[in-house]
Amino acid sequence: MSEICDSAAVRLRPFICGFAVLALFFCIMSVSGASAGNYEAMSALRAADGDRTDFKAPAVSAPEISYARGNSEARDSWNEAVRLYSDDVFKPKPYSRIDSGANPMVMLQGFHWYADSYWYHPPRGWWGVLADKAGEIGRAGFGLIWFPPVSNGSYYPHEWYNLDSQWGKKPELLAAVRAMHDNKVLVLGDIVLNHRSGTKDWADFTNPDWPTDVIVQNDEWSGVPSQPYNGKSSNYDEGQGDGGCRDIDHNNPIVRRDTRIFMRWMRNSIGFDGWRFDMVKGYLPRHIMEYNTASSPVFTVGEFYDGNKQALVDWIDGTDDSSGKANASTAFDFPTKFNLIAAVESDNYGILNDNGKPSGLIGWWPAKSVTFVENHDTSPRDPGFIANASEEYRTQRLMGYAYILTHPGVPCVFWPHFFDWGQDYRNRLQTLINIRKAAGINSTSGVQIMAAYNGLYAAVIRGDRKSIALKLGKSWGWNPPGDGWTLAASGDRYAVWIR
Repeated sequence: MSEICDSAAVRLRPFICGFAVLALFFCIMSVSGASAGNYEAMSALRAADGDRTDFKAPAVSAPEISYARGNSEARDSWNEAVRLYSDDVFKPKPYSRIDSGANPMVMLQGFHWYADSYWYHPPRGWWGVLADKAGEIGRAGFGLIWFPPVSNGSYYPHEWYNLDSQWGKKPELLAAVRAMHDNKVLVLGDIVLNHRSGTKDWADFTNPDWPTDVIVQNDEWSGVPSQPYNGKSSNYDEGQGDGGCRDIDHNNPIVRRDTRIFMRWMRNSIGFDGWRFDMVKGYLPRHIMEYNTASSPVFTVGEFYDGNKQALVDWIDGTDDSSGKANASTAFDFPTKFNLIAAVESDNYGILNDNGKPSGLIGWWPAKSVTFVENHDTSPRDPGFIANASEEYRTQRLMGYAYILTHPGVPCVFWPHFFDWGQDYRNRLQTLINIRKAAGINSTSGVQIMAAYNGLYAAVIRGDRKSIALKLGKSWGWNPPGDGWTLAASGDRYAVWIR
């Protein structure tokens, strides 16, 4: 999500701003010192916090907002999750991540902005589309798929346990997860932890129920002026905020406990295999380490929306305090994305060379890099763009796929590029995926850059079984060195050989 907010929230923001004063008035009027909203699950979550003294807890307990219980099924799910997955009854299993070493998988982003119910209305929602496509996805060679956020409100979540959202209903979600597993595809849930919306107002959090002191002190919400710290946490935001939602204090023990329980429920009761963490610039990476340890994912990737390689490496490093970093989260390789698109648009491929290594995150920490050409945030925000994208735009993105599908890292393909740009485009992407798998290219495969200047990029990539040579650019005066090469794929301004 990051710098670009959810389309629904964008549409609602004028309404929210226009009624801010009125909403604040009702919020203040609804505060009570001991809310009737202290239900059984909230009481359980207020138990002793265990050995969490290394974190700074809020200095005060702010008043709670009086609220309805929200969705009843969501409340039942929350209570069930507390019963099954609280720290005193659930012990996470030891886990081994698929990105702790060489990872051969190719990932698919399983949605785009215009696939939700605001724009698209398939009979069983987007979850039904995913379930129906699961066989094709598995046969195409995708080992991972990234689902959109499942909670009501999507990237601006309201009730975490209300799984009836703009992407579809809970039964269809469960069926989509099962269908992916039946086709040997691991499913990543998009987890939005940086911020949260109230159920019906600014800060009336339900399912799980939270008091207002989970909101960071410098959040845009003015709070309750009559209360200490305006009814908010005494802690300030640890990172980047989001103006469309309440930014959450992950030093609050209630927040951390609820997050651990929710992610265990998502992992064990809903069936997700791992996580895509949204907007991780908003809170410290040590929290990712805690939540990963609690939920035992096989793979995670964080959206650290930044072109600075060092910043991404520092974030990855902070998600695992062990010396080997085997359980550190991967990160989306924004430096490669930015450099790659700049290179194919300008035909200047020196951008892709950093002293003989790839210039993106894959040049520094390929095992923890997820490469991509485009995603829902970076693709033009225009409902007609997918259908009407120019041939040049499509050509440049295909050149980008020729790069990421032949290079190290875990490549991620954007749904509309594979399913919505016609059979010929899909066939070309499929050919590149097949070449990667035939050669045994994985996340740590070695790269030798042979040329990188105006008009030409050339590299040889060593797979477990074969080697691949890639050429990009308008200059056609290069062929791979030595004998035995077979041209395996070619198109406008790209060619791939295998040996």
